[in-house]
Amino acid sequence: MAVSEPTHIPHAPHDELLRPLQESAAAILPEGTLWFDAHTHIGHNDPDGFEADPEEILGALDHAGQHRALLFPMHEPGGYRDANDWVLSVCAASGGRLVPLARVAPSHEDAVAEARRALDAGAAGIKLHPRSDEFRLPHPAVTEVVRLVDERGGGPVLFHAGRGIPNLGEAVVELCRSFPRAKVILAHAGISELGWIGPAARELPNLYFDTAWWQVADLLTLYATIPPGQILYASDLPYGSGLFHSFAFLRCGAAVGLQPDALAAIAGASLERLLAGEPPLDLGPPPGTAALGPRDLGFERAVTYLGLAANFGYRGLDPTEPLSLARLALQRLDDHPVAHAADALVAADLTRIVEAEGGPVGVVYGALAAQILCGTPALDCADPHRAGRARG
Repeated sequence: MAVSEPTHIPHAPHDELLRPLQESAAAILPEGTLWFDAHTHIGHNDPDGFEADPEEILGALDHAGQHRALLFPMHEPGGYRDANDWVLSVCAASGGRLVPLARVAPSHEDAVAEARRALDAGAAGIKLHPRSDEFRLPHPAVTEVVRLVDERGGGPVLFHAGRGIPNLGEAVVELCRSFPRAKVILAHAGISELGWIGPAARELPNLYFDTAWWQVADLLTLYATIPPGQILYASDLPYGSGLFHSFAFLRCGAAVGLQPDALAAIAGASLERLLAGEPPLDLGPPPGTAALGPRDLGFERAVTYLGLAANFGYRGLDPTEPLSLARLALQRLDDHPVAHAADALVAADLTRIVEAEGGPVGVVYGALAAQILCGTPALDCADPHRAGRARG
């Protein structure tokens, strides 16, 4: 795999803290597993202030030891035609590492025409974002875009399904039923719908979910209730980190009992099949929650405080108090390895705050990883040294 050397890689070097965790979790994967990220962006005009160039996305893939990615534009308030052309050009020059999705704003009168133009020019599918592009479902232009993808033999239509939007699941289920060749992907673990959509997903092989999210309870729900053949690894670069999101996926997937073949499919093989027009792999039904073991109130308290700390960091607020409360919750009598590993991660965050390293997001990498560990403590019961090794 060719290694890029950009001047800046999103989240590096701050997420090096997570590399031992990720490498320990990845040891379960079959040799030769290829990673294919379902969710990355480039752009310079997003009002949220984030930016990324293609070299940074490729560098971030290399930094995490990953191979390929779907790529699409960030929010472009002025329209998507030029941004789509940039993505198409970048992907054509990437040697197959980057696969283009076009983005359209359904409320704009040219949405369907732009989707058609971009698909004609080589886009593999379409990205739709109901929050930043301000639309709700059902929407006539969305229906026509999904119809267009379906008529061309099927391809991905990726919806933002994370924070900041109303429920869209009923309309998405109807789109999947009406256009069975289109492959609808709910991004961000489908958290806007995850409480009820599992049974529908089991009946709709063209409904997928990507893993680009960070809260441990949401991720465990995804892996426990959605067929593993319909889950796609994703990082949300440059907003997310390949090291964190691959660790979180592997840890949470293993915690609910997914086997190495299912984890390898989620890592990349399932997206390869989707793009080839093949049905999802039959990897069995969702495993449920039995493997998670009994509730541990001490670790659940820590997860609560760590989630608060992460939210504080994302909002540019001082996360010191919730981090300190998490460390207190991790004081235990049973010498559990997860408590030691999580405490070390939180301590690293507190040190980074004092040293003013990493900015508001960079200082909570430890909290992000620690709440994944604390939400999955039973995974280490059979091997009491595992979490300790993960600390490096």
